[in-house]
Amino acid sequence: MSAEINKIVAQGRTLSTKGALREMRDNGLVPATVFGKNGTKNIAIPVKGLPKKHTRSALVTLEVDGKSHTVLMRDVQVDPLKDTPIHMDFQEVSPSEVVKAKVPLIFTGLTREQEKEGSFKVLIRSLLVTGPANKLPESLNVEVGGLKVDESAHVGNLALPEGVKLATARNLALASLVRF
Repeated sequence: MSAEINKIVAQGRTLSTKGALREMRDNGLVPATVFGKNGTKNIAIPVKGLPKKHTRSALVTLEVDGKSHTVLMRDVQVDPLKDTPIHMDFQEVSPSEVVKAKVPLIFTGLTREQEKEGSFKVLIRSLLVTGPANKLPESLNVEVGGLKVDESAHVGNLALPEGVKLATARNLALASLVRF
């Protein structure tokens, strides 16, 4: 479950022209959009004000011109050369609101003996889940220590927090150990 809520301080923006956005990026700001029930807001976030670690299923407190909003990060566009964000999208939510989100998978327990017997292949890196925004996990651990050659870890073996449900089939393979 997302225990720590990140805080991002932003400022409202009115200009959305190509030149204005380029100038913002040159000045260390990332243009962003907040989508909510009351419409959309255009904002600018200082690059230095972005959290170092975040996922799309973690709640974020977004402070825009003194007003706080609880949001989920929905999309991040990244400059392929500089590896810096160039645009972000957020969705305003209430903590108990049921939402869909992609949760990253973390594969744990792979041993040297397994690596000698076969090649470990990751088939899926994130899963779509639904649940209350404040109950969404930041990541899901997939234990692969018990896999033998030609076996797979499946979605049905995952432990989900209470109130969170999968939006995918339960027999879906996440990773496998295949013979060389």
